[in-house]
Amino acid sequence: MTKVIILGAGGFAREVLWLFWEANRYKYQWDIIGFIDEDSNNHGKIICDLPVLGGFEYFDSVNKDEIKVICGVGSPRTKVHFVEITNSIGLQFCSVVHPNARMSSYVEIGEGTLITAGNIITTQVVIGNHVCLNLNCTIGHDCTIGDYTTIAPGTNISGNVTLGKGVDLGTGSIILPGVSIGNWSVIGAGAVVTGDIPDNVVAIGIPAKVKSS
Repeated sequence: MTKVIILGAGGFAREVLWLFWEANRYKYQWDIIGFIDEDSNNHGKIICDLPVLGGFEYFDSVNKDEIKVICGVGSPRTKVHFVEITNSIGLQFCSVVHPNARMSSYVEIGEGTLITAGNIITTQVVIGNHVCLNLNCTIGHDCTIGDYTTIAPGTNISGNVTLGKGVDLGTGSIILPGVSIGNWSVIGAGAVVTGDIPDNVVAIGIPAKVKSS
């Protein structure tokens, strides 16, 4: 059994916990210890029958070699914050994939990545570190998904798409073939991206157009 602590204690962290429970139904391998929350007001609370163990100082008193962690937050920039702290104290990340996610053997998955129920990932796909693929997304052939990217439920990514670091794709967005989306850009819910999107912008609509930077 691998002991796991979830970084974060909000709604998405509870969904991550459920993902581990679902994975354990297929192969019992994860022992979830509890949550870490930087808000001291939440320390000691019980969430889904598991404790909020404290802040990152909790790890000062445990054997770090016996524990793995994973980010239970959706915000790409918050994930970066958590990863930087985690790396500084010498913890290791795990990745978890829902048992009914479907993918070929030609998919690479980085550390700390979450692939939830209903995802279909085809072939020659590279998924970076600390990526979240939320419910019922599709990723076509020859795609590259950058570190810290979050893909909201029901997103459809066509073939030959490149997502930069920290991209945030809204619920139900559609990315057409061959498109590149720059680092830290946000795509609104329901948007259809038909052309390249630069770094650090928000794009919305059909077709998606840059709203702000």
